[in-house]
Amino acid sequence: MDALSQIQSEVLLEYEQANITRDVAPFLLELTYSDSLTGQSDDLEVVLADPDGKWGESWYPGHGDTLTVSFGWQGGHRRVGRFEIDEIELIDAPKTVRIRALATGISRAVRTVEHRAYEATTLDAVARQIAQRQGLELVGRIEPVKLDRLTQQESDLSFLAQLASEYDYAFKVVGARLVFHAIADLAAAAPSATAARTELSNVRLRDQIRTVPKAVGNKHQDPASGQLISYRIVNGETVAVPSSKTKTTTASDSRKGRRRSAGADADKARASADLARKLRERTTGSWSRNGSPDLYSGQVVVLTAAGQMGGKYLVTSARHSFRRGSGFRSDFEACRIAADSIGLALDKQTPGIALATYGIDGGMA
Repeated sequence: MDALSQIQSEVLLEYEQANITRDVAPFLLELTYSDSLTGQSDDLEVVLADPDGKWGESWYPGHGDTLTVSFGWQGGHRRVGRFEIDEIELIDAPKTVRIRALATGISRAVRTVEHRAYEATTLDAVARQIAQRQGLELVGRIEPVKLDRLTQQESDLSFLAQLASEYDYAFKVVGARLVFHAIADLAAAAPSATAARTELSNVRLRDQIRTVPKAVGNKHQDPASGQLISYRIVNGETVAVPSSKTKTTTASDSRKGRRRSAGADADKARASADLARKLRERTTGSWSRNGSPDLYSGQVVVLTAAGQMGGKYLVTSARHSFRRGSGFRSDFEACRIAADSIGLALDKQTPGIALATYGIDGGMA
């Protein structure tokens, strides 16, 4: 089966809900869907041959128009989602057109700078308020962390991305949904796949402890009493590998923070989130494999035949590409969340919700 036939049988592309797969198949050079765990919009990039210049004239796509893509494979089919066209690029030598579309879209005012204050509230209430303001459905389980006061001086998109980073949540806007999942819940989900290192290509695995602190501390000043309050969380998760003679498990540093406080509960939650994030950054990896559209960010994959670097990995980004002449390929980035060899277990929590809503499995649009 040649690459074009693979494209016709394994990708369905719609423009404004009209199936254009057969129409564009003779021109389709590349189609790439990129899916990130947090902080970035999922996006779709389509590259088409344009020998007659029609894509720059009568076939010119409209900004804000929608592209919908689905992947199919033997025994399965998955609708990735709907994307709004943001960027159109015409290229010479050879003549091609590159169309980039975003899942976050450009039709909502999520990038408009807002100036707001939130007082005596909780993290979940703030996310719910912003979702309602934007007309979005809030998806995810959010802890009711008490927040005495928060000040917003940026767009809703930037503000929520900052909160997600501080409290260790995965956040993105996908179509009509505002996704705000605790990364601990994603890590606690059952593995979606097992992959042996020998089955993969372009494998890169990295294990380091320079940025893994032995403790995390945070300080804030109580506005009522003026007293300086400190929190310290000792790293009890990182364990030496069996072959280690020095039994070194972390850097000697303690990570200390002193920033504007949103309240005592918030400071404790941020310190815990900081440590969890640093522990995940200890062992990271990337690899490629034949097209695997059923795997996406937020899923857990068990990596085997990888020695001391084996274990459970949380997928942090996935990139699925069809290219004429080379077929279908998937590239992944991931961080390790559990490993028997060093007793690492960052996936202890029991998720309180079904996590199929994250990534393409939820059929988000």
